[in-house]
Amino acid sequence: MKMNKGFLIWSLIGLAIAAPLLTTGYIQHQRANFSCEIHTAIVYDNSVLDMILDFNLNNGNGNYEAVGEYKEVGAQSQSVSNKVTFKYWHEDGEVIMVSDETNPLPKKNELFRTFIPDFFQHRDRGIRFQIIPVNATSYIFNYDGAPVFYCSKG
Repeated sequence: MKMNKGFLIWSLIGLAIAAPLLTTGYIQHQRANFSCEIHTAIVYDNSVLDMILDFNLNNGNGNYEAVGEYKEVGAQSQSVSNKVTFKYWHEDGEVIMVSDETNPLPKKNELFRTFIPDFFQHRDRGIRFQIIPVNATSYIFNYDGAPVFYCSKG
């Protein structure tokens, strides 16, 4: 009985030490490895680019997929899409992403492309975001100190 009581006490002490460490590790893993969805619209003059963007970050490898429509007044709406694979790492409280492959469609130069960073259009281009957790299911993507995306887990 004495041996079982001692074992129980030491087991509880070990559990009390391990639980916060495991919880911290889990939280850090969740912040560094996640998927989320963004709905965004870029309005310029007589045109609108309406997109749904999916980001997936997993152990230094990521992918981005976007689908949507480009609408200009007086013209037929056009489907647009893009897929980007990238490497990423954390540095100084920010996430740095460098594109491996991109596949923007349609291939022709539309006016809206002038507003989209090179990272989303060309390989070996980088972008830096500060990704701030808002709550357990969403993040704010800051670019150059300004919030640009609200990203929620779907």
